[in-house]
Amino acid sequence: MYAINRISMLTRIVRMAAVYLTVVLLMTVQKPLFMLVEGAYSMADMAQALNVMWHGLAMDCSMAGYLAIIPSLLIIISIWTNNKVLDIIAKAYFLIVAVIVSMIVVSDAALYPYWGFRIDTTPLFYFVTSPQSAMASVPWWGWIVAPVSVAGMSFLIYKALLMAFFGVDSLKSLRSFKPLKSLNHKLSATACCLIVTALLIIPIRGGFTVSTMNLSRSYFSDDMKLNHAAINPVFSLMYSAAHQSNFSEMFRYYEADEADAIFAGVAPKTEAKPNGLLNGKRPDVYLIILESFSSHLMPVLGGEPIAMSLDSIAREGWLFTDFYASSFRTDRGLAAILCGYPAQPTTSIMKYAEKIENLPSMPRAMKDAGYDLTYYYGGDINFTNFNALLRHSGFENIVCDKSFPVAERLSKWGAHDDKVWERMLQDIKTDKQDDAPKLRVLQTSSSHEPYEVPYNKHSNPRINCFMYADNCLGRFVSEMKASGRWDDALVIIVPDHYGVYPEGLEDMRQRHRIPLVIAGGAIEGITPDEEALASPASQTDIAATVLGMLGIKHDKFLFSNDLFAESKPQAAFFSEPSWFAMKSRDGFVAVSTDTGNVIEGSDKRLEQWAKAYLQKLYDDLDKR
Repeated sequence: MYAINRISMLTRIVRMAAVYLTVVLLMTVQKPLFMLVEGAYSMADMAQALNVMWHGLAMDCSMAGYLAIIPSLLIIISIWTNNKVLDIIAKAYFLIVAVIVSMIVVSDAALYPYWGFRIDTTPLFYFVTSPQSAMASVPWWGWIVAPVSVAGMSFLIYKALLMAFFGVDSLKSLRSFKPLKSLNHKLSATACCLIVTALLIIPIRGGFTVSTMNLSRSYFSDDMKLNHAAINPVFSLMYSAAHQSNFSEMFRYYEADEADAIFAGVAPKTEAKPNGLLNGKRPDVYLIILESFSSHLMPVLGGEPIAMSLDSIAREGWLFTDFYASSFRTDRGLAAILCGYPAQPTTSIMKYAEKIENLPSMPRAMKDAGYDLTYYYGGDINFTNFNALLRHSGFENIVCDKSFPVAERLSKWGAHDDKVWERMLQDIKTDKQDDAPKLRVLQTSSSHEPYEVPYNKHSNPRINCFMYADNCLGRFVSEMKASGRWDDALVIIVPDHYGVYPEGLEDMRQRHRIPLVIAGGAIEGITPDEEALASPASQTDIAATVLGMLGIKHDKFLFSNDLFAESKPQAAFFSEPSWFAMKSRDGFVAVSTDTGNVIEGSDKRLEQWAKAYLQKLYDDLDKR
């Protein structure tokens, strides 16, 4: 009897180990498959597959530890009972795990070519706020490939887990583990299995060292693609979800006083006086936010002849030549543009309605100064909490997809850009010029995946979309000039985030370098400060600069520089989920968010500025 009980106990331990090792194997095999699917890896990179698997193994073991806890507990319960409910729970659990893991892996593989980092909570935020908008980028074939891939992978993972748990013959069940009869044997077997289960804390934690498992454990190469390939996507998503609060504990590079002292070297210097760059009374202001535009679309910035209307406007007006997008997606970019608030690499302040309400706002400051506000966007205004931000900013009149008849909502994002421009021009024509000054913000959407627009001037769909959006902008300027409204207008044109052209651009600075153009009759005859136009700056500086031009106080904008003030910005800060950077006139430094190590550049002062800036940003985010 004792021998039978011992065999039964050992069998249980073997099954616990089998489930754990099966998950480790599945997670490890995913890495070279990810590298093959992405196609961004050369054959030389593929030769590194063993390195990738080895350096990602600890994270795979950690994730396997989490997933093996419930099966281990079910096996322990089987020591005491052979209730068939245990079978049902085990199979249901494995099915849920298989489906969730498959969905994460497939989504991660699909998003990585566009985002350049492993999956985090960002797509969940987009989907929850507006499923239709979140899925608008998916091409038609994606609706076939993705479900088939998820289904096929789920089936394989599910079968592998069943075989590990129930034995090679997966028709067997926990009831084949007969409960032990003797109480002493039950207690001793339970104790042994509990010890084995408790040992899972070692891989979950990542070993015996002080630091616990984190994304930096997979980094081993100067090639960031290989580091990313080594990261377990399921762990990446879980880690991101677990680090969406306690911001004051994140990115602690310096003691508080030291961080304050370093940040002072790059922090905005608020000046009370207006910068005096308008030729008359407060003008109507038009803020144009262009989806995904980049400096590489404009010859005047050394790019290709694609956005020629914008190029022409830039030559007539003021062009900032060393200007950078705060981040990689619209929710980050809008907070930077409208509120002068830098994008955060690990989260988006747009996720937190209560924090949005505590942000300073350029439109709100203008409204308090007598401006009438209107926002134009052809898509879903609830996407990523846009609506909360706009309402907080004082926009009572918001034109969005529901403002257009169904027949005009022909884009996956809603109404095409030309319809949105037409709507704004109609409203402008009915304005009385002696009324309160107007702030009109127009956000385009057509130059975005899936790159389908009512325009056919170029064989490349992506370029064609940029040409279409640029054509709409050009027609707007022509009509404004013809109507005479241009003479009293201040026009600010900026992309919403970093550019998506050219495709596959990996240089951090070049990807984030975007145009900022200030034009309109309100500045004609004014000679700008050429040094200001060449200063390193980012989207966060728009708020203080525009308010400074209008003579409106902006002392509440803690991260926004008035680019025409006497105290020019020393550097521009921008970030993505896997790194943050600081660009000065003659230097550049990028730092990994996972390791805290410099991944590009060698300027020690810029490294200190970047780290202190990020630390102060997260301090402020925690307080909002």
